[in-house]
Amino acid sequence: MSTLKITGMTCDSCAVHVKDALEKVPGVQSADVSYAKGSAKLAIEVGTSPDALTAAVAGLGYRATLADAPSVSTPGGLLDKMRDLLGRNDKTGSSGALHIAVIGSGGAAMAAALKAVEQGARVTLIERGTIGGTCVNVGCVPSKIMIRAAHIAHLRRESPFDGGIAATTPTIQRTALLAQQQARVDELRHAKYEGILEGNPAITVLHGSARFKDNRNLIVQLNDGGERVVAFDRCLIATGASPAVPPIPGLKDTPYWTSTEALVSETIPKRLAVIGSSVVALELAQAFARLGAKVTILARST
Repeated sequence: MSTLKITGMTCDSCAVHVKDALEKVPGVQSADVSYAKGSAKLAIEVGTSPDALTAAVAGLGYRATLADAPSVSTPGGLLDKMRDLLGRNDKTGSSGALHIAVIGSGGAAMAAALKAVEQGARVTLIERGTIGGTCVNVGCVPSKIMIRAAHIAHLRRESPFDGGIAATTPTIQRTALLAQQQARVDELRHAKYEGILEGNPAITVLHGSARFKDNRNLIVQLNDGGERVVAFDRCLIATGASPAVPPIPGLKDTPYWTSTEALVSETIPKRLAVIGSSVVALELAQAFARLGAKVTILARST
């Protein structure tokens, strides 16, 4: 039985993916991967390549080393350099770990926070809105759920088997679809963001708006009232971005959506004009068309 030490996993789903990857390596008979322990116990045949095992894990974006492998000195990363620069006694009053303040809670913020903790830092993560940022809440995840629902409606309406399987016009219950979409978003947000943050004692989450007091302190206006001063050694601003509204004459007086409003609309409009032809514009245009809207795309170029 061989053991791999694995860093970078963030949930039990990560462990499942690592298990699948390891069991595809020639010579691996079985793999028992634990996210909680950060390890994988392997039953392997004699002669199985250790490099193949670590490469299989690295291919998923994680790092693996054999538990009994000798430690190898590696060049210090940013946190190591900061320890040298600031000394062991940092400005936050702690005698050990560096304190990193992260403003935002989307994909970049989460990745940075988890990597910082993995390297020995303490993290305070500050979010004024919903944990998870754009992708899981109002971007990639809900849009793909909506696209999938629209695809099902399309398949029911356009049968490729002529008279063999009769096509039917689907009845679209938008409020029901939206409720299912939001339930899945809530589930994934908890699994990939909230649950991970709640389970990591080195990460403190504050719900509020942050502003700089000086170059070593933030003032956080808490959503539930009051203020909190957060001292830090380094601060990462990972607040993301919002859809840009073009300065088109008359637009501000017209009821318009950005992608954010489109994804949570409780109704399907009879007619929809989409300004732009990027991937976001086209995937939403197709989804609304398949759900019953008459869609016109306005594009300057292809």
